[in-house]
Amino acid sequence: MQRKIDLLDLSEKIRPRPNMVGVELNLDHFGRRLIHRGDLQRMGSNRFAWVDCHAILFDHYLILPKTVVQRTEQGVKLEYYDVSRWPIPMDLLSLESDNDPVVQKSSYVKGITTVTTVAGWTAANTDGSSTLTRASTNQTAPAGLQQVNTSSSTGSVPTVASFSESDRLLYPFRVKHLGRDVYTLFAPTEQARREWCFKIIEAKTKHAAALHAQGAEPFRLRVMADSAFVYEPFGGSGRGIMIKGTPIDRAITEVEAQFKDTGRPVPICRVRVNCAASFTTPHPEKQMIAVGTDNAVFISEVDRPRGWRKAINMPRVTQITVLEDFNLFLLIADKSLIAYHLDVILQTETNGASASSDSARRAPQKLSGSRDVGFFVAGKMKDRILVFYKKRENLNSVFKVLEPVYQKSTEKKRGIFKRGTTEFFREYDEFYIPTECTGMNLFSSSLAVSTSKGFEVLTLDKKQPWSVPELNADAVQNIAQHIRDQKALSMLRLSDQEFLLCYANCAVYVNKHGDVSRSVIMNFVGTAHHAALYGPYLVLFDQDFVEIRNAQNGRLKQIIAGREVKCLDDGTNWTAPAATGSAPPGTNGVLPSVAQFGSARSLKMVMQHPALEKVQIVVELLLNENMKE
Repeated sequence: MQRKIDLLDLSEKIRPRPNMVGVELNLDHFGRRLIHRGDLQRMGSNRFAWVDCHAILFDHYLILPKTVVQRTEQGVKLEYYDVSRWPIPMDLLSLESDNDPVVQKSSYVKGITTVTTVAGWTAANTDGSSTLTRASTNQTAPAGLQQVNTSSSTGSVPTVASFSESDRLLYPFRVKHLGRDVYTLFAPTEQARREWCFKIIEAKTKHAAALHAQGAEPFRLRVMADSAFVYEPFGGSGRGIMIKGTPIDRAITEVEAQFKDTGRPVPICRVRVNCAASFTTPHPEKQMIAVGTDNAVFISEVDRPRGWRKAINMPRVTQITVLEDFNLFLLIADKSLIAYHLDVILQTETNGASASSDSARRAPQKLSGSRDVGFFVAGKMKDRILVFYKKRENLNSVFKVLEPVYQKSTEKKRGIFKRGTTEFFREYDEFYIPTECTGMNLFSSSLAVSTSKGFEVLTLDKKQPWSVPELNADAVQNIAQHIRDQKALSMLRLSDQEFLLCYANCAVYVNKHGDVSRSVIMNFVGTAHHAALYGPYLVLFDQDFVEIRNAQNGRLKQIIAGREVKCLDDGTNWTAPAATGSAPPGTNGVLPSVAQFGSARSLKMVMQHPALEKVQIVVELLLNENMKE
C-alpha cells in the first residue's frame, strides 16, 4: 500500500513539458514499480552550469527532472518535478559506463564550475568511504585544472589529498537515451554511483526477462562470427555493459557454450566488415555465409561461427551477392564490379586436364569500367535475371544493366564483358538519372531508385522516371514538409495496394499510384542508415541500435542495442528466381514477396562485441517462432 501511495504521489508531482506528446507514465497501472530515486547532478546546456536533478527510475522509464519549489499565497511550500528532458523508456535506456574517473567540482568562481579528473581514484571501502593516496606532483594539467593520481600498490606511503570545503568529489556514470542524448550523471558518493548502476542493470535485466517470457520480441539472434574479425578503432570506446537475457546476450551465451571446451581462436582479419551474403552449395548441400571486408572475402558454414577462412584477396569489398542458379559470386571491390565463379570462392579443386580447361572459365571477370561503381542490385524482371549497377558520370547516375548467360561465347567480341572465350554476362540495357542515387528496389517490370531528391520510379521500356509520392494536394502538405530534407532509403511493398517509403527518420504510406494513402507519418526513434522489410516487420538500422516496427501500423516492437551497428545484408540477397507479386506505384509491374528469395534470405548485421574491445560480432536476425502479437 505504501508503494502504491508513493506512486500516486509521484504521478501528481511529475510534470512533463507540454511538448512531450505521447509520454504516458501510467504510474497507476497494476504492477508498476518504483525501483530507485535520488539526487544527482548533470551538466546543463551551458557547460559551465550545473543542473540538480532528482532522478527517478521506474520499471518502464528513467526520468531526470528538476526539483521546483513554489510557495502558495498562504506561504505553503509546494514541490514538483519539472521534466525538461524526455523520459527514457526502458527499451531505449543504455548504461554506457559505470566506472568513469572521479571528478572534482570546484566553485571558487560563482556561476562557473570546473570539473577536474581525479586520475586513478579507487573506492577502497565498501561503505562508500574512499581514500586518495600519493598526490602527484610531476604531471602537468591545463590551467585551472588539478589532477590527482592515486596508488594502492604495496609499500607505498599513503598521503591523503586535502580539498577545501568549496571542493567536492563527484562520481560520474553515463546513460544514453537511444536515438536522442547521452547524459553524464554525477553521484555524490561512490556508493551512490554503484547503487544507481546496479539498479539500472537490475531493471534492464528484469525487463529483458519479461520480454523473453512473454514472447514479445519478433527477432532472435544467431552469432555468425564472434572472434574472427577485429577492428582496432573500436578500442577507443571500451567495453560495453552486457545486460543478461537480451537477444544478443542469449546468442553469445549459446555460441560460447558450443565452444566451451576450446579456446577462443585468434583473429583472421583486422579490418572493418562491410557486407555479407548467404548461399547454398549444391554438392554437398551446405548453408554458407560470405563476408566482405576492407582486404578480402571470407567464408564459413553457417553453423560454424569460428570456422572462417579467406576465400579471395580483394581490397575494399563493399557489397556481395550470390546468383546460385548461375554459380556466380558478384562483388564490388575498390569500386569495381567483379564476377567470380562460385567454385573459386569455395576453392573446389579439380584434377588434371579438367583443371586446365576450367581455368579460363574460372577466371574472374570485371564487369564495370573505371573504379566508379556505387552499388549493384540483382533481380528478376520480365522473366529475365538482370544485374543493375550504378556508376557516376559528372552529376548524373548512369545505370548499366547486364544479363548473366549460361553458355560460352561463340563469337569474338570486344568490350569489358568479354574475357577469353568465356562470357559471364552480356549487356542488356542502360539508363541514367540526373542526380546522385544511393539505392534501388527492383520490381518485376519496373524499379524504384532512391535519389538525393527522393524516390524515382521508371520502367526499362520508357525510361521516364517520375517522382513518388505525389505531394501537390493540400491535404498532404504536412507530409511534404516533413520529408522535404529527409534522405530516401527504400521503397517497400506492404500489400497489393500499398507501399512504404522509408526515409532516414520516418516512413510514409503510398498506394500503387504513388499517392499518399494514409495521413499518418511513421516517425522513427533513431536515424536509419538502412531499412528492410522482413515478414510483417520494418527493420531499421541506426548506428547504436536496430529498431523493429510493425510495418502495417508502425508500432515499435523491439530494440536491439549495440555499438557501431551496421547492416551487412538486408535480406534481398538474390538467391532464387522470384515469382510475380503486386504492382509497384504507378506501374503494372510486380514486386517479389517476402518468401521468394530462397531459403538463404536473412538479415545480417555487424556491431562491436558488447563484452570484448575491438572485436566485431556478426549476427543474423531470425524470426522468433514464439512471437506473440
